[in-house]
Amino acid sequence: MERDLKFIVLIAGALAFVGCNAAQSLDGTGGFAGDAGSAGNGGTAGVAGGLGGSGGEGGPGGEPGTPALSALHATPRYAVVSSDFSSSSIAMLDESFDVIDESWLSSGTTYPGLVATLSGDVVLPTRQAGSRSFAVIDRFLTDVVTQFFVPSGNLNGQARTHGDIGESGFSSNPQDLIFVNSDSAWVPRYESNFDPGAPAENQGNDLFEIDPTDMMATGARIDLSALNTTALVDVLPTPVEVEVLARPSRGVVVESTVIVGLDRISAAFDAAGTGMVAVVDLAEESVEGLELEGLASCGRVVPVPQAPRKVAVSCVGFSNPFNDEEQLRASSGIAILDVSEDGVTVERVWRVSSDDGAKRSVNALVALDAERALAVVNGNFVDTTDTLYEIDLTSGAQTPVHVSTGSFTIGVSAWDPDSEMLYVPDAADKAVIALARDGLGFTEVDAMQIAPSLGLPPTQVYVLD
Repeated sequence: MERDLKFIVLIAGALAFVGCNAAQSLDGTGGFAGDAGSAGNGGTAGVAGGLGGSGGEGGPGGEPGTPALSALHATPRYAVVSSDFSSSSIAMLDESFDVIDESWLSSGTTYPGLVATLSGDVVLPTRQAGSRSFAVIDRFLTDVVTQFFVPSGNLNGQARTHGDIGESGFSSNPQDLIFVNSDSAWVPRYESNFDPGAPAENQGNDLFEIDPTDMMATGARIDLSALNTTALVDVLPTPVEVEVLARPSRGVVVESTVIVGLDRISAAFDAAGTGMVAVVDLAEESVEGLELEGLASCGRVVPVPQAPRKVAVSCVGFSNPFNDEEQLRASSGIAILDVSEDGVTVERVWRVSSDDGAKRSVNALVALDAERALAVVNGNFVDTTDTLYEIDLTSGAQTPVHVSTGSFTIGVSAWDPDSEMLYVPDAADKAVIALARDGLGFTEVDAMQIAPSLGLPPTQVYVLD
């Protein structure tokens, strides 16, 4: 689902750009500093300007930041993103999953201090910086990361994820905001800039550093182009070799090591490389690729609950022609990686191809522990619908958890190991389905509509940690 939706959003965003010039450069609100040493590649990078807000200013009641959003009456535990890929809304909920504000931040309102409001392509970080902050990533053709304080609603800052692009149309397409410490967070930039003369801050296909204290770009970047490769595209009269780009997506930090999922797909989405994650050692300023042999499009990396040195990776597979089930099954799977002082190793891999009867449940991965995961198999719009499965990554056993009535309708779920509650966004029902852990399975206990008057289906649920 991740690769399919990325492709859909990229095309939709490009059409919007051509039709209405939706991606403005936001000139006049940010600036550039001089050359600064970059991390990991020995080059130089200018500093993209902040777009608004300041962690040093005082808001109402002495709260830091610039007043921007309505204050919440409680500190949120969960957030629900609802979107129709044209506009978005974010609801904030408490520890009981009761709504604090059904549309705290949305595309429909311009708030004080914000230069860019939400588009239809919005995600939240895999992990937030802490209980008092809340960050949002606005992706393709908007290219902005924003951080607020909670519950005050004050704006800490808003940063563009590339510099002045002029009329080039380049979009860095940020995918995550990986918080390392109080003054360092890294943004995986999915797109590559094919202008050979582009400055480092506009190159993409890298990690781009933001200082969370004021949401300003530091000028540092970690180039991931060494993890590019090549692949053959089967065209007549003879196959053509094309470059496959690293395309970094979601990531998790373990002490000083950042594990970033890579989609490794060509510019035209017609070829893919071997599945891989980037292993970035911030202490050593080194980058290595860890191959996941036989798999492809391994962009989603998530933490494993109660196992701080392990991460889970979903590889959604690749096919050309598009959506060829045989090719997708052959290259889909889920891996558990162990991050130790001696390096990163593959602890276990579940491959869809290992069992002819296995469902291709690899989308919207959520780890339950080091041996079990939740993931979605998408419907085909004809005779199957979306199903969320629990997968035993050792035996390969799959147990249905929730069945939707539509295709491509189950989004990214949230599993809270403390309460043992699972929250599943189902766009077909326009509701978030609440399920409680019941012995070895899950039992549905509620179905909640979020901001029904907006008419936006829920697509992602997050535990805010």
